[in-house]
Amino acid sequence: MIQDYNKTKENVLTIYGNFCNLIAKIKGDKNSTYDSSLEVLAEQVENIRKDRFLLMVVGEAKSGKSTFINAYLGIEILPMDVEQCTSAIIEIRYGEEFTLIATYADGTTDTYDDEQKIKNFLAVNAAVDDNYRAIPIAAINYEILLKYKNREIKEDVIDNFINGVKDDNLYHLPEEEYSRKIREYIKLKQPFWRKIVQKIEILYPFADTDLKDVEIIDTPGVNADGRIGYITDKHVERANAVMFLKPITGADLAASSFRRFLNSKSADRNKNAMFLVLTRAADEINENITRIQKSAIKQFPNISERQVIPIDSKVKLFYNKVKDMTIEEIEALIMEGIAAERLQPIITAPWFMAQRNRDIFLQKLMELSRFDVMNAALNQFSYKVQYIALNELLTRMLSVIDIAMDTLTEHVGFYKQKAVDPIELGNRMNKIKAEMEEMLKKINKTVEDIAIRYGETGGFIDEKVNEEVSSYRIEIEKISSSSSSSVDELEKISFRKIDMLTQFSNELQKRIVEECDNTLISLSDRSSIKLTTLKPNITRETFKKVKEEIRNSPDVQETYKYETGGCFKKSKTGSRFAQFLYFDEVKKYIEGIIEKLKNQMIYELKRFVAATTTAYSEELRRNANVKRKELNDISQEKQTAEETQAKIAELEELAVKLASLKDYIVSVKGGIEKHV
Repeated sequence: MIQDYNKTKENVLTIYGNFCNLIAKIKGDKNSTYDSSLEVLAEQVENIRKDRFLLMVVGEAKSGKSTFINAYLGIEILPMDVEQCTSAIIEIRYGEEFTLIATYADGTTDTYDDEQKIKNFLAVNAAVDDNYRAIPIAAINYEILLKYKNREIKEDVIDNFINGVKDDNLYHLPEEEYSRKIREYIKLKQPFWRKIVQKIEILYPFADTDLKDVEIIDTPGVNADGRIGYITDKHVERANAVMFLKPITGADLAASSFRRFLNSKSADRNKNAMFLVLTRAADEINENITRIQKSAIKQFPNISERQVIPIDSKVKLFYNKVKDMTIEEIEALIMEGIAAERLQPIITAPWFMAQRNRDIFLQKLMELSRFDVMNAALNQFSYKVQYIALNELLTRMLSVIDIAMDTLTEHVGFYKQKAVDPIELGNRMNKIKAEMEEMLKKINKTVEDIAIRYGETGGFIDEKVNEEVSSYRIEIEKISSSSSSSVDELEKISFRKIDMLTQFSNELQKRIVEECDNTLISLSDRSSIKLTTLKPNITRETFKKVKEEIRNSPDVQETYKYETGGCFKKSKTGSRFAQFLYFDEVKKYIEGIIEKLKNQMIYELKRFVAATTTAYSEELRRNANVKRKELNDISQEKQTAEETQAKIAELEELAVKLASLKDYIVSVKGGIEKHV
């Protein structure tokens, strides 16, 4: 199977060489509309030649990434007794000797080849100072310290940053303490920004030959919103596979950072290459593991069932430790661990079940770790992804060939017209001028029309969002405030409206892109179009807490009069809970939330309109420049009739060769797609 792939790979690379020769003859030294595609093709070919499989490991804080990587590699390279890693990217790959290369923010590097020094460096630099363990160090380093370096950092910059990372307060520090620690860290570390470690490269002579072609990227944890830093984002986009680690214990997949990470731009290209790895599986019973796994498969249909995998890294680490021991050595280790109360039941139970049978014990450990399942899925995927890469390369070549053939046909037609009647040359130039004028018209008029229609004050966005909020207010005004179910009805209507606003935001963004595609041009690179997701700052859980606080406040108590006594009655006053006051207070709160959501939505959508129309304008300008260059080339053409005929013959020969190459690529591609 590997031999078949190597033959196919060499054939595809030969095709690429022939393709480059033909395209170079067609292009010459001129610019073309497919130049960006040629650059991408060159990058793809380089990756295929290297035969490297890039496995990226991301996950929430405390998800056990280092433990997992050590278990997977079969050797404990990364320190596992730290709760949070720094902002450094850690790249692990095969090398002839155990070596560590650290790259600092100022571009300098340190290299270590002594095992103890490497371990000491990792112990110091892969962990955060205990005083600052509870704050988002990676975000501070990249967004503040490395951005401003020696420059003054103004207070409003720090204030805005702290406000932006409120949800990353994973240890639930008091707001004042959380803010103080961030400011203290910035002040302490800014003078030493040059020595912030940005990347750690670890080379190791793995005995397992399968690991020689694998590069593992360990990243800082994702934050509360499933977001990752810019440096990590670039690695995700070029990874062959991305493993997202999430503890299975207490896993809330419906509201997890994995869902938000999966919907991010960086992960979008790699959804089919995404693995959801549920760690600490040995802590759960099989029934719960199966239930959670099925739930994950159902919630994330874009991910293959084989790529949602529960595992236990600690069990695999123990397996790695004892797999080469004799039964006597294993027994001594386990008895020592039991005596010292270091071993958990997940290790001791298989031992006693195996009844001193070494093979059965190791088999049960591997079954508990589930790493054999993960390795099988990853191996199958890695085999498949090699053919996917070849298929993508051929697909992109076919796309360029189609454009090049159209260009050749156009040029041959032009030269034939030029040889017969010079007037046709003027017609061709007029056509190009008309095309350029149409592009400029779209830039100056159509783009502006779209921007004004959607983005101006009082435009479509303002109108529709305000209309939705107005209909919401009308609907809740109909609720009887004295009804015992009034607050529940208000909650139901409010969350339904929030869902409607979120759906409206998503649909409107797609509508704007579709309209730009239809009236302007289809973008060749969509990476500049970033769809935004509306994120309300209220959940049913927070709303429940707010209702409880309001219900217990004095604002919902009303004063009433009552009489006491028999013959001589006395009038007294008291206070009691009033449903209508309770409803009014809750209504006031939720209306404020809806109003903030409305303003946020209008702002985000208008910003999206501006960014989108800018992207389409830039594409039109690029195409207009290509046309302008083509027009200039035609106007300067001074060839004789003989030269023109020779040019026609040359172009027609290239067209025949391109057509022949295309047919061959299609046939090779058909064979590759069987593997995909």
